[in-house]
Amino acid sequence: MSPFFVIRLVLDFTAAGLLFVALAYWWLDNTTHELIGTGMFILLLSHNVFNRRWWARLPKAARGRPSFLTIASNISIALAISALLVTSVLISRTVFAFLPLSGGPTAREIHILAAYWAFILAAVHLGLHWSMIMAVAGRLLRVGPPDAIRTASLRAVAGGIAALGIHSLFVMGIGNRLIARPSIDFWDFQESTIGFFLHHIAILAACACAAHYAAVWLRWAGGARRVTDAGE
Repeated sequence: MSPFFVIRLVLDFTAAGLLFVALAYWWLDNTTHELIGTGMFILLLSHNVFNRRWWARLPKAARGRPSFLTIASNISIALAISALLVTSVLISRTVFAFLPLSGGPTAREIHILAAYWAFILAAVHLGLHWSMIMAVAGRLLRVGPPDAIRTASLRAVAGGIAALGIHSLFVMGIGNRLIARPSIDFWDFQESTIGFFLHHIAILAACACAAHYAAVWLRWAGGARRVTDAGE
């Protein structure tokens, strides 16, 4: 396995982590929030440079259902990140304050909307690539081939995390944020900081699990259909 590929994965996870931390705006001061966001955008730019061949092949991409799911996910997250970047520049009070630009309340609302959609779509992106990530982790940790007990245990853990993630979606009011519905509910970081991050980790894991098993089911359904067609 190429060390360069492992470094790319580390940078990708770092970018996701920065997005995750940036959501805790009321825990950070504005300058720290903007610096974290700037670092995230730099890493995402490098991610797309590394994957520029994927974008070049997009017009000729396969039309299988899992491929369509990946394409839709990648384009959606690219749009969300683009909106996040544009509004970041418009409402910046530190990093881009030197630019003669000014964004009002609408830009701020779009910024929040794009941030939460980017978070959810990043989780979906992670889930769609989970098999590859586990394969890489297995090689690095020298884990043996899968067995029934380990697979069943991991699926049980995934089910528990997904249930917790669904609960966390309601606790954190993510639904309202994804449709830009005004809300005065803010997490009390003085009461609990770790709770904020644990709920968001659960949400990320739940969305990643849903995307992963959706892709697995679509591959299975596609394979079953091909077998059926071949037998006719």
